[in-house]
Amino acid sequence: MSNQNTFTLEFSPKETPKVRDILLANNWVEERERNEYVHFRFRSPNGTVGIMYTSGKLVFQGKEDLTSLVSSIKKIEEEEGVVEEFTSHLGVDEVGKGDYFGPLVVVSCFVTKDFYKKIKLLGFADSKKFSDKKISSLFNMVKDYPYYYSSIVRPEEYNGLVKEYKNVSILLAKQHSLVIEKGLKDLKEKNIDCAYVVIDQFSSSKSRVINELGELGNSVRLIQHHKGESDIVVAAASIIARGIFVQEWESMNSKYSFEFPKGASNVIEQAKEFVQRYGREELSRVAKIGFKTTKQVLTSS
Repeated sequence: MSNQNTFTLEFSPKETPKVRDILLANNWVEERERNEYVHFRFRSPNGTVGIMYTSGKLVFQGKEDLTSLVSSIKKIEEEEGVVEEFTSHLGVDEVGKGDYFGPLVVVSCFVTKDFYKKIKLLGFADSKKFSDKKISSLFNMVKDYPYYYSSIVRPEEYNGLVKEYKNVSILLAKQHSLVIEKGLKDLKEKNIDCAYVVIDQFSSSKSRVINELGELGNSVRLIQHHKGESDIVVAAASIIARGIFVQEWESMNSKYSFEFPKGASNVIEQAKEFVQRYGREELSRVAKIGFKTTKQVLTSS
């Protein structure tokens, strides 16, 4: 017995192209439809069908939860008539620097006008506003995009680099520089112009990153400011970085059959339990041992 759900929304003729754009942004696939009373027919990655009729009725039929998609579609009227100028550029952000367990992930993302349109429709914003489930969903929508560049610094490597540099800000600056240079090199090879680079500033000294940039990085305008995720391009880098971080986190949980806690303040008891199970040496492979937390974890472990 089928337990498919069917529901209908209605739109004016001028709104239907925007509905089509939202379905495409969410990776729905258009299917051929010979019915003269149908504007278009789409199918979601999970099999739900969406049919837009010439009457303006959009009919969905399927089993999946479409709450988020419907919310995006209903915003069409609110945004009608709003025109925004956009210049393609590179945004950079990192995830994991404040987490005791897990890697540091740094991402630069170059956003084209078409990709800007997609992430705008998907509702990209500061990744800290979203749950891990929502992040994974958004990341899955864009993970095949070719113009993002990542660096994953897993705990063991992170600990070695902090010991070498004796300063976390230097490590962060070098990683930011790495993904900027990687991105600019790829764009140059593909004859794509990058107007400027925006960074979510992590240090009181703006020269931190500037001092680490190579020839390509020094050839473009660099903008650094706090709350950089207010720029949708930095927000895109942030969401992709966190999407990668969540994947790494899940892989680490699976490898050790252990539920690692996020953050740095409520991790001590679980960290002690991990050390009891796997030993002190293994801690450096899953945790940033330079945190003051480590001293508390190893006391009486």
